[in-house]
Amino acid sequence: RRTVRPLEAGASLTMSNDLLADILPGTGAVSVSVSPLAALDVPGLLQALDRYPYGCSEQIVSRALPLLYVNRLAATEALALDDKLDERVREAIERVVSRQDSNGAFGLWGVGGDDLWLTAYVADFLTRARERNFAVPQRAFDLALERLRNFVANTTEVEANGADLAYAAYVLARNGRPVMGDLRYLADTKLAAFKTPLSRAQIGAALGLLGDRGRSQTVFGAAVEQLRSTRDPGNYRPDYGTRLRDGAGMLALVSDAGIGRETIQPISRVIEEERASHRYTSTQENAWMVLAADALARDAETISLTVDGTPRKGSLYRTFRPATLDRGPVTLANAGAAAAQVVINVTGNPTSFEPAASNGYAIERSYYKLDGTKVDPAEVKQNERLVAVLKVTEAAAKAARVLLVDRLPAGFEIDNPKLVDSDTVAALDWLETDEPAHTEYRDDRFVAAFDREAGNEAFFTVAYMVRAVAPGRYVHPPAVVEDMYRPDRFGRTAFGRVEVTAARP
Repeated sequence: RRTVRPLEAGASLTMSNDLLADILPGTGAVSVSVSPLAALDVPGLLQALDRYPYGCSEQIVSRALPLLYVNRLAATEALALDDKLDERVREAIERVVSRQDSNGAFGLWGVGGDDLWLTAYVADFLTRARERNFAVPQRAFDLALERLRNFVANTTEVEANGADLAYAAYVLARNGRPVMGDLRYLADTKLAAFKTPLSRAQIGAALGLLGDRGRSQTVFGAAVEQLRSTRDPGNYRPDYGTRLRDGAGMLALVSDAGIGRETIQPISRVIEEERASHRYTSTQENAWMVLAADALARDAETISLTVDGTPRKGSLYRTFRPATLDRGPVTLANAGAAAAQVVINVTGNPTSFEPAASNGYAIERSYYKLDGTKVDPAEVKQNERLVAVLKVTEAAAKAARVLLVDRLPAGFEIDNPKLVDSDTVAALDWLETDEPAHTEYRDDRFVAAFDREAGNEAFFTVAYMVRAVAPGRYVHPPAVVEDMYRPDRFGRTAFGRVEVTAARP
């Protein structure tokens, strides 16, 4: 639950444990942010990234990349993150490097692939990690840069590859590789072929990094104008992007390009406009908004606050756990001369169950015996094996990277996928399913990812096997489907109840 409210000069607001009244005890947190842009509420963004539990390479990098900048934004304790940030960055480096192919490419869910933008994103993360003295395997790093260099040198179809080409050139420039000739050619003759504001900004930033400030400002100005004049159509983009992500990424690149601070204002207006219209944000948007907040840190010098009477200058980022608020309310006052915008995020597990929902996707969950007989999961016998079938229907088929998650009730467990090929349910001739791009069989949930094309049928189905193992009555969590990079498009089932009856001795 995200609330934005003004705090006039001389005014104050009080945060108490009443904010957590409808949150289950022990699961909640309240974060507060006061910064130059209300959209860049760092604690809420970091919490959203931190609790995102899935692990494609984009998501691994998006969760780890902001951690390289956290200590420059606020004290770790104030943000209520754990004290193992460096370890988490090292783990992310190891995970993405394990997905690199011998040609230097990084895969989304496994080893290798042909997603050049993803390879540039991973290489950007590895570059920034090296800049902050994290160990990155030299061979893997060289392979990644060589793949990007080959792409820049050999690509002739600029319009079809603009986003990939711009990001690859930017990463090479950040590493001091000789791409100035390519950049000047692209800036002077092909700039119109770059169809996204971020790709133009990356060309401009790369020129700035290599010392061509004149061209850099011209290209970056074209990127700003494109960002201001276009609207987000809400469609899938192969570069994982949205107008909000592009704007946040551009703010993060401003210092690289050596652009004057006057450029920040029009980008900031777009970010505020887009964030206000987004109830949900993607990992890509969240990561770049944190980097944008870091880039704007010095713009917060005019903010003057007190927290429970203690003066504070600059941006405020704090997260309060229930134990802190239980000791008494926290009062935040504006001691400055101008009004400020305060963002309050409340997160946790609600005390009441959420109903089923459909916004772009509808999802239906059914259970069957192995012979195809439909059963009610409200009462099943211990040791009984069932087939869980999840059918997703789109309001209109669109290209998307879709994630489907089915959380198990506590009395169920996934039947071992390695036994009798139960992960493919191939022996069930009554069942027709679609092949996911990726599956995970966890202790508490089943996960499937799909790469959807606009021409696909408007429905798809996946199935897996479960076994009722522990007698008792349990809450049945909802199954959820979402477009990972357009998370406003989602669907979920209702909560349910499951009873597992004990097997007879």
